[in-house]
Amino acid sequence: METVPIPNDVLSVLEVSRRVRTLLESSFSRVRVEGEVTGLHRAASGHVYFSLSERDSDGGVVKLDCVVYRHSRAAAGPEIQNGRRVICAGRLTAWGGSSRYQMSVDSISESGIGEMLRRLEELRRRLAAEGLFDPARKRPIPTMPRRIGVVTSLRGAAVRDIVRTIRTRFPARVLLVDSLVQGEGAAESLAKGIELLNLVPDVDVILVGRGGGSLEDLWAFNEEVLVRAVASSRVPVISGVGHEVDRVLTDEAADLRAPTPTAAAAAACPSMEDLRERLAQARERMDGAIQRRLETASQRLDEWEARLSRVPDRVLQGPRMGLQALGDRLDRLPARLLEPHRHGLAMIQARLQAIHPVRHLQQERRHLDVLGDRLRILGPRLLDPERHQLDRMLARLEPLSPLRPLERGYALVRRPDGAIVRRSSETAPGEDLEVWLSDGALAVQVRETLSKRPG
Repeated sequence: METVPIPNDVLSVLEVSRRVRTLLESSFSRVRVEGEVTGLHRAASGHVYFSLSERDSDGGVVKLDCVVYRHSRAAAGPEIQNGRRVICAGRLTAWGGSSRYQMSVDSISESGIGEMLRRLEELRRRLAAEGLFDPARKRPIPTMPRRIGVVTSLRGAAVRDIVRTIRTRFPARVLLVDSLVQGEGAAESLAKGIELLNLVPDVDVILVGRGGGSLEDLWAFNEEVLVRAVASSRVPVISGVGHEVDRVLTDEAADLRAPTPTAAAAAACPSMEDLRERLAQARERMDGAIQRRLETASQRLDEWEARLSRVPDRVLQGPRMGLQALGDRLDRLPARLLEPHRHGLAMIQARLQAIHPVRHLQQERRHLDVLGDRLRILGPRLLDPERHQLDRMLARLEPLSPLRPLERGYALVRRPDGAIVRRSSETAPGEDLEVWLSDGALAVQVRETLSKRPG
């Protein structure tokens, strides 16, 4: 049988497969692809197979097959779920056995979050290079502020916690500035609030913050305009954003970072109970110091008396005679010669009495008594206007409470995880739900869903 030579331009299937794989892996050695996870399958080997899908302009679906090997970093990352939009990073390779290509994924991140974190890290490095986060720039928080400025949303829960904490701790006045705390324009609104409080002469410290939320919810506190407003404030700023785990750039630019808005309010003012305790401790230490000095002086006098009693009379006879002779000579001196010395001695004695430690301690004790009396008298009086103002605010907010409709016979339905159920189509038979009434809640199970509304 005659063998026909294969021309150079004719390739074997295996060679084509090898060349395609080499071309793909060299051209797409590292790519990041965004898409929706579909067709998720977890193999018994531990590998995860899925597709990144996207619709084209004609309404069709374009898919890119992906694999996450069990030993890759992506396998230990966030859980992959169908329908979630993600950004996958890895390399493209060809699967020769079926003439198709796929992406070997080594890292996965939420779509949008990765880009936000990248921009956040770039801004952090740039502002840090300018010195905005330098610890040497941070100023101490005033010990006893006259007025505390607060920049936050008056419609959030954080403002009530802040005002309540300050009122229960210290009789400082609170100046509230309403501001957006998330969404478009929130950073500019917060920065404007800080600038306004800087124009008030008696504001001693500024609190800026809000309650917890996602990275997108807290993003305003990472924007450059707000970070610069915090760093340039003439009044010390306390940042209290989200929860303990939340970290934003205003935390680094502020003079003090508090883990929560409530903790920021506590850091802005001292506790009256702590002040009273410190005054009592200071008074106790002063009494103890005076008592110890008196005991020491008394003991020294006893020691000198005991030492003198042991000296023989014959030893003291000579000094006694010398002192008596000196006294006789002084008595014979004209009064006019002694007068300047008496006057100087009186001045020295008066100066010694003025700087005597017992007198100084007595003055400090009287000063502390006066301060204590003023605190006891002025404390409740200073709190009354703020208490009346907060009561008026609570009275205005009370009709807006979402619990008021429950008192009129309505009910609130939610899942055990706290998600609100608004439509019957959102439930399924057999699902456990909580029905909240005005005086408590009912644990129920869905038997069936009805499409009609109550008459």
